[in-house]
Amino acid sequence: MNHYELDNEWPVRYFCLIFISATDMIPELNYLLSCVEKHYGRKLATTSDYESLSIMIEKETGELISSSTLKRLFGYVTMKPVPRKSTLDILARYVGKRTYELFCSSIMSDQSLNSTFFSAKTVSAADLVPGQKVRIGWNPDRVVTLEYLGEMAFEVIESINSKLMKGDRFNLAAFFKGYPLYIAQILRNGEYTDPYMAGMHEGLNMLDVLPLEK
Repeated sequence: MNHYELDNEWPVRYFCLIFISATDMIPELNYLLSCVEKHYGRKLATTSDYESLSIMIEKETGELISSSTLKRLFGYVTMKPVPRKSTLDILARYVGKRTYELFCSSIMSDQSLNSTFFSAKTVSAADLVPGQKVRIGWNPDRVVTLEYLGEMAFEVIESINSKLMKGDRFNLAAFFKGYPLYIAQILRNGEYTDPYMAGMHEGLNMLDVLPLEK
């Protein structure tokens, strides 16, 4: 199943460049990668560095991420993939957080980091209350309304022109206007999907917290 919002008529030769650009634009993912490199202790610059990092991650977490996966993720080779949740969770544990969601939540709760690292309009799950609704949108003409369930969990309650479906549930620490929406996995009909990214080219162009219904 392909969850990436790419128009079918786009030339294939542009796919790789757009994919790399979109992944680069995800601020929380970029910050995680910078934390991994900092924890490793030096800049990742050679094939040996990625092989060594793979060994260090397995030694410290007991879980394996291959050097080839790390190369793709850090952009050492041509294409940066949208990583799976399991990969992000391992990287988060390597830098001291139990899950990727908790890593993102720690960023949003750090006011000094939040104000300096993210300059875009941001809606953080920590600032919402259960039952509150968030409306997001991206080109071309995608509009999705979400209900916050608590504990960083959201449910799609309306979807217009989007591959997100009513009833889909996912966890997210924050939304960033002007940046792609990255969802590590979606719970749909009792099963988890592959990673999903929306607004790959231009990011979210709509981000509104709706008034609480009385």
